Formats: sequence, structure tokens, C-alpha cells
Amino acid sequence: MTRHPDTPRGHELEDDGDGEAAVHARIAAQLAALSTDPDRPPPPYARRHLARHAALGHVLDDARVPPQALAWDTGGGIRALLHHTPAGGPRHWLTAWSAIEPYLRAAPLPSRLASLHLAHTALTYPETPRTRMPPEAAPPADSPLTAHFVNWRLSANIWATLPATPTRLLTLDHPRRGRQVAVATTTGVLEFLDAATAHPAGAPLAAHTGEIRAAHLSPPGPDGRQYLVTAGTDGTVRLWDAHRHAALGCHTDSTWFDDALCCFDDHGDLTVRSVNGRSELTGWAPPAPPRTLATAPAVLRGALTTLLDTDGERVLVHAARDLTVHRLDGTVRSVHPLPTPARTVTPGAEPGLFYCGHADGSLTSWSAGGGQLPATAPGHGEPVKDLCLLALDDDAGGTVLAAARGRTVTLWEPATATVAELRGHTDTVTALAALPESPDRPGALLSGAADATLRLWTAADIEDRLTAGPTPAPRGASGTALWHSDSGPLIATAHDTTVRLTATRTGRTTTALTCPEPVLAVAWARRAAQRLLLAADTTGTVTGWDPAAPARPPLTLLDCGAPTRLLAACASADGALSLLLTASDDYRVRLWDLHTATRLRTWDRHTMSVKALAAACAGDGRPWLASAGTEGVVRLWDPAAPDDSAGRIHCDQGIVHALALNTEPADGLPPFLVTAGDQADIRLWDLATTRPLGPRLTGHHAPVHALATFTAERRAYVVSASRDGIVRLWDAATCRPLLTVATATPLTWLDATPHPAAATVDLTLAGPAGTALTSLDLAHPALAG
Repeated sequence: MTRHPDTPRGHELEDDGDGEAAVHARIAAQLAALSTDPDRPPPPYARRHLARHAALGHVLDDARVPPQALAWDTGGGIRALLHHTPAGGPRHWLTAWSAIEPYLRAAPLPSRLASLHLAHTALTYPETPRTRMPPEAAPPADSPLTAHFVNWRLSANIWATLPATPTRLLTLDHPRRGRQVAVATTTGVLEFLDAATAHPAGAPLAAHTGEIRAAHLSPPGPDGRQYLVTAGTDGTVRLWDAHRHAALGCHTDSTWFDDALCCFDDHGDLTVRSVNGRSELTGWAPPAPPRTLATAPAVLRGALTTLLDTDGERVLVHAARDLTVHRLDGTVRSVHPLPTPARTVTPGAEPGLFYCGHADGSLTSWSAGGGQLPATAPGHGEPVKDLCLLALDDDAGGTVLAAARGRTVTLWEPATATVAELRGHTDTVTALAALPESPDRPGALLSGAADATLRLWTAADIEDRLTAGPTPAPRGASGTALWHSDSGPLIATAHDTTVRLTATRTGRTTTALTCPEPVLAVAWARRAAQRLLLAADTTGTVTGWDPAAPARPPLTLLDCGAPTRLLAACASADGALSLLLTASDDYRVRLWDLHTATRLRTWDRHTMSVKALAAACAGDGRPWLASAGTEGVVRLWDPAAPDDSAGRIHCDQGIVHALALNTEPADGLPPFLVTAGDQADIRLWDLATTRPLGPRLTGHHAPVHALATFTAERRAYVVSASRDGIVRLWDAATCRPLLTVATATPLTWLDATPHPAAATVDLTLAGPAGTALTSLDLAHPALAG
């Protein structure tokens, strides 16, 4: 008999003599046998609990959890189960599903299957052409997407995705709901997630009207209750019942608050301590009014922590321009000058010990009574945004400090001076928390970042990194471009000073071009019957190479005079016109004639950096040219105009990161422009009138960095890719979303090329994780409806 099936304890069974694990294994086998028909969904109980029973039965692998059942899974938490269940057989499908599971939310079955197929191909058949893959690598029948060549580093430790950037993380034990993770965000909302499944645990709490900068949980009080204090940029400190989420009081100020905490004094009374933007230390013991305890010279950001000293007294550490140790009543015990301001502070494992993270990224250790200790870790320029103490097994090294620095989590073992890094986040790491060990799972580290993800690092991950020591950061491609040659698609990627060419039908990669300076952008261009691979470097020089004539030396075509980061080429159908649009760090947009390698125009109307270019020729040979960027304005350039005037579109999308042009649409649409940026929405604009076409396309949860548009089978489409790790396909005429593909990593480039004689489009994706060439069956029922 099972009880409370949504929790591990709820799956406890009466032992029939073979052991509880054996019973779970038999249940998993029966549920798996009901889940192998690709044309029928598994039974509801199997959808929700098959993986849980397999984990409790120690049989969580691909053989016992069929891939057909994964896309129907509604129980979630497979990523958490994988981290805490001993491996038996192969887990390629399970690992692939765990990588994309947090991104899919309520996506329909075709989207879930397409995402699973892409992730499994990336994990199991990297850099393998489809012709060399076994039959079992074929896409499921219900998926409209086929992966043809994937060179993609799959991230399998994403624990959850969030609607906003996390600012603080903490764990709490709810008396009825079990262990939870509370996530404070830049939007002022506290999200509560189940620590076992990462599912929402109760409704979000709208705690502040600005960014939450502090969230701190008190120890249990004399009556067993726990309290939560939050502080934010809205000038409030708020006290909550940690379990009922009931508001218990509020303290306001005319400036923001940097940090706050709550604890019990020697009399058992709850006290709140906070530091505001003026670096004033405030004490508050509700219902009494707050009072100022101490002042300090104002700094960019202050920090607080409390700890027991070696003599048993509870002290308060205030990190500002100096490091001040206070008694709880605000009187000063000691002051220590700081050569570099501290941004965060956390207590150590021993009485009187604490650690500071500084503005230059350095880490220092301190004694509340004796001052700074010898153990330090150097910085690398990025400020420390959060600190977390990890208690590993003694055999694994003992105490480790985790620090959020830049896009990495730095691991520092003070006893041995060992420093290592955990990499994977694609934006600044902003929050850390330790998941304590429990009877059914070992401890782990959670990290949150501005990429709106939470990543889980197991004790084994941490021990491995500490043992391996520092490793160089992986370097992604600085530019990607695709050419459909007679021998198959060729993907060009720029890496430092070289451009590599990958033939996706054979998997063979060669160095196509070597430049004297680092390459910032690549593009393919058509010049008459010739194809040119173009590369722009940090000097502003654009170099061209003809892959059909490899013995011919590269040609220096252009010199823009400033680092050139964007290229967009177009050519007329008859080949009479061949143009290249470039954007450089001097905010200028230049137009070049590729036939003569001469500059035609220079436009300098942008007053901020250019982030996106688009160029296309209409059927009548007319070129359409567009640029946009930090100003949030798209400029449409006419090379035939006698002056530098340009059409202007105010997008209202923040910084515009992506543009795409469709000069030959269908479905009654006029030629249109697609724009996207920081606001995470997509907009279509009539090129003739510069007025919007239809409503905004919404669904992404982070800035959109790549767009493509195409027309096939008398239907116009838009493809978008975002920092939220999602690719979306849209019907341009109806603005209806057709497909969602989770890539589990941000994308920076897209190409969509329809096949002229089939209802198929080749969709190529690129980002920091690598590249992927896929195709979409546009006649598939999932897209044709």
C-alpha cells in the first residue's frame, strides 16, 4: 500500500519479505511494460510515478524507464532522481530528458518529443552524421524534428528554470510539505520549490515591489516557529511566518536595504538586524519600532551575518568600507580595515570563524576576536555576489566555501588552499545555497544565475573539481554561418583567429581560414556564381575565401577601420547585385559592393552600439537593409537615397538583439521585418508602412537573441531563440506558436532554409554550447494544423 505518492516517504511499501527495493523494482517493471507502445500514452499512474518507483527500486535506467514514457512524464523530478540514485544500466535517454525537463513546462507532446530527440542525439551521437546513426536514433513518429548533425555540449544539471533572476536562495523544512527551496528574485517575488522535485511548493509570495536583496531564515524559536526576513530595493524590511507565509511586520526607510537577518537574543526574543543604502545598522524587535544601532561610511553594497564567538556570545558582523564586529545591542567589539570592500559575508563551521567575499573577487577568512586569518583566495576582478559553506565528508576534504564570481562558482578549500571552479551557467551567478543531506539523498549545492536557471552540483561534482584543480574555461565560437553546398550543408564557425568548416554529411572539420587577428563574425555571400566565406576581425578587416578554390589565397576585401562584429550579405536572383552590410564598434553601418570590393555608403545615425543587422533582396532585385541595437530603434537604409536618411521603427522592446527580413511572404502578408530584444517578445512590421503586423508574439521568458523567417508551401514562418533555452516556431500570418524546442542553453544564431521541392526546412542552431543542424517536416500534423 502506498501513502502520499508525491513524496519519497509516500512511496514506502509494506515489506513482503523480498525487501522494499525489490517491490518497487517489480512495480516499475509492470509500469514500464504498459508504457512501451509509441502510439499510446502510458497509464496515468505510470506517467507520474514510473521513474519514482524505478529510483526506489534501484533500477532507474533506460531499460526500465522506456524513452516512450519520458515525453509523457508529468511527475517531474527525474533530474533530481538521477543525481541521487545509483546508476545501473545506461541512462542516455534519462539524462537527455533531465536536461530539457525544466524548460518544457506545459509544452504539447510533439514539442516534448522533438526536444527529447535533439537532446538524446547531442548526448549519444555527438558530431555524427545522420547517415551513420543507428535506426534507434531516428526521431519518434510524433516529432516533426529530425537531428542531422549535432555538436552540442548538453547540460544535465539544470535543476529548475525561473521566471526572473534569483537574488538569494535558502532551504527550509515545512512541517507538512517537507524540505523546500525559497528563491528570492529581482521582481520582488519569493518562489517556493520542492527540494526533491523542483516543483512549485505553494503559491509564490509577492514580498516586495522591487528587487529582493536579502532573505534570511531564523533558527527555530523556543516555540518551534521559524521566521523569515526579507529586504529589498523598495525600502522595506519585512518579517514573515516562514511556514504560513503570513506577514508579521514591516520596517520602511527612504532608501534601499542591502541586507537583513533575524535571530533570537539571549532572552529568546526575536530580533531583526538590517543595513540600508546609507550603511546604517538598524535593530528591530517587533512590535517595537526600529532604531539605529550604528553608522558607517556609505559603500556600494553592505552585508551582514551573525555567529557565535568562541566565548559563546552571539555577535554581528557588518561588512562595509571596514569590517565591524558588533554585539547584538550595536556596541562595537572590533573594527578591521579592508583594502577591498566586502560584498558578502558568511559564518564558518567553527565558533568565531567567518569568511568575506570582496569586490575584486578575492576571498578572506576572519576570526571575530582576532581579525584576519592567513587563508585567502585571490580575485579575478568579478565581485563576489554570494557565499555558501559546504560541509563535505572528512575523507573528501572537509569544509569548502563556494563563491559566486562572474559566470562561475568558485570552490575554495581554506585548509589546503585549493581553488577550483564549477562552470555551466551562461550568465552571472547571483545566489548559492547548500541542500543539506537527508536520509534519502546526499547533500548538494544549488546555484542560481541571471540566466534564470538553478543548477544542482552534487558532492561528487564538487569533489571531482577540487581534485582536478583549475582548468581553462571553454571557449565558444564567436561566429557561425551556414552554406547549403552541392555536397551538403557546410557550417562555418569562428574560433579565435581561425574559421573552421564542418561538412555535416561526413562530419569532417577542416580549418578554412586563418586570420592574423581574432575573428568576431563570419558570413557566407554569393558573388555571381561564386560563394565567399567572409570573416571580420578585431581590426575591422573583412577577409574572403572561396571554398571551391582552396588553393587560391584569401582575399582582403574590406577595411572598416574599427572592430567589426556583425555581417549580413544579400544578392539579387540574377547575381547582378551582391552586397555586404557591416556594423562596427564605431556605431557606423557600412554597405559594400562585393563585386568590386568597394564601399558604397557609410551611415552614422546610430548613437549607441549596433546589435543586429539584416539584409535581403526582393524578387525585383530591390535590397532591404536594416540595423538596430542599444537605442531600441530599427533603421531601414536605402542605398539609392541621396542622403543618409533612414526609415525608423521604434520597437519598444528594449535593446534590439535580432532582426530578420522576409521579402517574399505568403498568406496575404506584405514584405515584413521581424524584431526582438530584451523584452522577450517578437514583433512583425510592414516594411512599406513601418507599422506593426498583428499582435506581439509572446512566450519566451528571457531576451531573444536570434531570429529567422522563411516562406515555404505558401506559408510564412518565424523562428525565434532566446536566452531561456527555447526555440519557437511561429505561423507568421496567425501569430500562432507551432512548436517549442528546448535546447537547455542560450542560442545566439539561427538559420532557416526551406527545401525548394519539399515541405521541409533545414533549421540550424548555434550558441555557446555548439551547433546543431536539424530539419522540420512542415507537413507533419503537429505543424500543419
